[in-house]
Amino acid sequence: MIQRSLKFLMGINGASVLRGIRLGPAEFVRGSLAGFGAAHPLQDRVHNHLQREWQAIPEINLDEILGPRKAQIKLNVQKHEDGIMPSHEAMAVLSILAAENPREVLEIGTFMGHTTRAMAENLPESIIHTLDLPPDFSPQEDAAGGPPKDDFHLIARLVVGREFKGHLVERRIRQHFGDTAVINFHEIGRPTFFFIDGSHTYEYCRQDSEKCFELCGGTGTFLWHDCDPTHPGVLKFISEWRAQGRNIARIAGTNVAYWRSI
Repeated sequence: MIQRSLKFLMGINGASVLRGIRLGPAEFVRGSLAGFGAAHPLQDRVHNHLQREWQAIPEINLDEILGPRKAQIKLNVQKHEDGIMPSHEAMAVLSILAAENPREVLEIGTFMGHTTRAMAENLPESIIHTLDLPPDFSPQEDAAGGPPKDDFHLIARLVVGREFKGHLVERRIRQHFGDTAVINFHEIGRPTFFFIDGSHTYEYCRQDSEKCFELCGGTGTFLWHDCDPTHPGVLKFISEWRAQGRNIARIAGTNVAYWRSI
């Protein structure tokens, strides 16, 4: 919706205004969108391709995932800040987590630790492994090599684990630091539930997922955040895994993708 509004505003021109005066507001909008497409044909084609790639990933309702299981969760609802998962998406993730009740979890992308803490609060007997870049990480120092990263605007003000520091659940949270491109995942533990929300480039999404798959021996539950047209790397990776016969689906009403391997 936001992208459509921006296209409308950027596509307003004399012809679309005259069209609106003559034929009404709906035609004004249609003319402005057409004006954007004419002025930015490549961008429009890329956008349409990403929309098709996103829509090609089937949707699944949360109740279909849960089946007869009933999930009781604890969820803190608060004012949104950049980097925090929206409450309705957190509800879906935590419901699946509580229903499966894994002994160990691996979260890639701690950030402030909102989701980390929520996972620990909803699994009172489990270990939550969470992985993020070192506190002293510098994008300038990283520029020399390795797969491309993104979200540098978030990395710049990162306070890793802020939300669970000093809380009782911290004793069951294992904070790991390192670049997932080089870290040895086998030193992390034996998780079977994975929430992948680190760097959203194709390269990182693919290698993070492959390392998690190897770590659990091919039997685990995978959730990916930001499965949407604004994150083409995530879409590309998920499309590739689906082409290999892995029935990854988007959880309806969210930007979370889900897959449970057997």
